[in-house]
Amino acid sequence: MKINTLIIDDSPSWREILTRLVKMNPLLNLIAVCESVLEAYTHIANDSIQLIICDIEMTPISGLEFIKNLNNPPLVIFVTAHQSYALDCYEVSPLDFLVKPIEPPRFFKSIEKARQRLTEAPEAIEPYFYIWENKAYVQIHYKDVLYIKAEGNFVQIVTPEQVFMPAGTITKLEEKLKPDIFLRVHRSFLVHRNAIAKVGRNEVVLRAGQEIPIGDQYRNKINQKQIEAYAVLRG
Repeated sequence: MKINTLIIDDSPSWREILTRLVKMNPLLNLIAVCESVLEAYTHIANDSIQLIICDIEMTPISGLEFIKNLNNPPLVIFVTAHQSYALDCYEVSPLDFLVKPIEPPRFFKSIEKARQRLTEAPEAIEPYFYIWENKAYVQIHYKDVLYIKAEGNFVQIVTPEQVFMPAGTITKLEEKLKPDIFLRVHRSFLVHRNAIAKVGRNEVVLRAGQEIPIGDQYRNKINQKQIEAYAVLRG
């Protein structure tokens, strides 16, 4: 399997470095190397791009804005000299976030993650889970959940349409849920990754407008989870 890859970076020296790294990896098929996102649009429209390796600070359109504006974007690895962009990138769920200078082993680890993501069987993850509520099993789709909150001996599962209140603890429920879908941000809260609009220092803001507090003991873990699963800060 070859992964069709597009490089976008406005620095000539970094285009050369990234090209060399891509050509060193037999998993990658380099489709094009672009100096701006405007140039990249043609390849996105006409080529079967599976992976974009993209700088962030570019003009007139940043790499982050470019990815935000794509419908069904391919996998994205952001590369930048500025580690501070990691939280900004979170909302587009990149595969990885690499801080320049990039060591080849770290880059190749990102490519292995891309291979695993692209070869995952779609049916491997069921799109729903069950809870026991009001003397019956209730099916809840993962995509419908905004967040989960501990409420004494019960757990609130909040969706846009209704709130479920099964008995139990949030820790026990977390153990039965599929990994990498929910993020533990507080001893009393789990949030669905795709529901997140912004991550601040003290709160997570959801796309629906809710603000969920971040517990002190989870702050560093949130950054680490971003690194390993979606947006990915490894420093």
